[in-house]
Amino acid sequence: MKTTTPAWLIVALREVETKLRDKAFIISTIGTLVVIIGSIVVSSFLGSRSTEFSVTATDESSYRVLTQVQNDKLEDVGLSIAKSTEQEAREQLTNGDLDAILSSNNGGQEFSLTGDDSVDDQLRRLVTDAVDSVLTEQMLSSAGLSIENLPSDDALTVTQLQGDADRNSMVKAMGFLFSFLFYMAALLFGMPIANSVIEEKQNRVVEILASTIRLRHLLTGKIVGNVILAMIQLLVFLSVGLFAAYLSPLEIPFLGVVSQVAGWFVVFFLGGFLVLAGIWAALGSLATRTEDLQQSSGPVVTVLIAVLFIGLYAKDGFLVVASYIPIASSVAMPIRLLSGDLALWEPILSLVILLATCWAVLLFAEKIYRRAVMHTGGALTLRKAMKLEV
Repeated sequence: MKTTTPAWLIVALREVETKLRDKAFIISTIGTLVVIIGSIVVSSFLGSRSTEFSVTATDESSYRVLTQVQNDKLEDVGLSIAKSTEQEAREQLTNGDLDAILSSNNGGQEFSLTGDDSVDDQLRRLVTDAVDSVLTEQMLSSAGLSIENLPSDDALTVTQLQGDADRNSMVKAMGFLFSFLFYMAALLFGMPIANSVIEEKQNRVVEILASTIRLRHLLTGKIVGNVILAMIQLLVFLSVGLFAAYLSPLEIPFLGVVSQVAGWFVVFFLGGFLVLAGIWAALGSLATRTEDLQQSSGPVVTVLIAVLFIGLYAKDGFLVVASYIPIASSVAMPIRLLSGDLALWEPILSLVILLATCWAVLLFAEKIYRRAVMHTGGALTLRKAMKLEV
């Protein structure tokens, strides 16, 4: 039994094949993957590595300070201490065997931390805190008091009404990532739809295609092809990023939550991109030159920039409202899901509104496309396009 491939699928596959042969597209995709993996690897390396310092004291007071540093130091800092004469210490520092020398003056009331050409900031902070602790303890002892009577560092507890600091940091980071991916995909795969339509109008190729397949199928193929490309690239970016994060030796908080919300983001991304794809197709059919598209695409680019800013800065009531507005909801609702405490009906309602808008926009775009794509007598407005005969 002989089967024929649908016309719209042929067009879609051609769009995919053409893009996959584009060197610029391949290089940008690989470059982005390298950045994603590299950022996670570098973060893991910086977060897991330990810093080692070697410091020598030239007197008893300085040695006591270094002992205090060992007691107070962070888990990712290693400190090797010793005691020697001033001359021996300077020779070791010159030879590169030491990171610094600690000496005391004025009867142990002042201290000097000496490096060869520089002193590490982290080491300087550790020694400064230790000097404060030692001098404070000496002052209290001379007054007959104990340092244990002082208020502890845990006397103040910082809390938040809305979540916690780690989760808020994660939401900000993922909000930027979601909005940036959506913004880039809308430009990389949305605008080419309009450019492709304009090119076919200028070359009169659309007239030949129209005699072979229905214009509705031609438009469907263009949109489906670019949707496939955008979704494949998005899934690759998210999958590689999450996989690299799971393999990272550094413990990344809320990784499970991010993985779950990433699935929601893919669905909202699809709905939002389809809305934009229909708009780009309609704008391309209304224009006859690339210059016309540059003028008419201003509002769409403005919307995309607004979505990017929503992902970066929106919060509280504004974020809630944006999560129900089509296109903006593609980013806003996943960000709210990252924050937690959402009823299941909220993302479902937002998704229903988005899909309904998507259906309406695609139907309207198809009407505009069929009426305007064969017109070559200059740029059209929506009102003029609707008056044209199909």
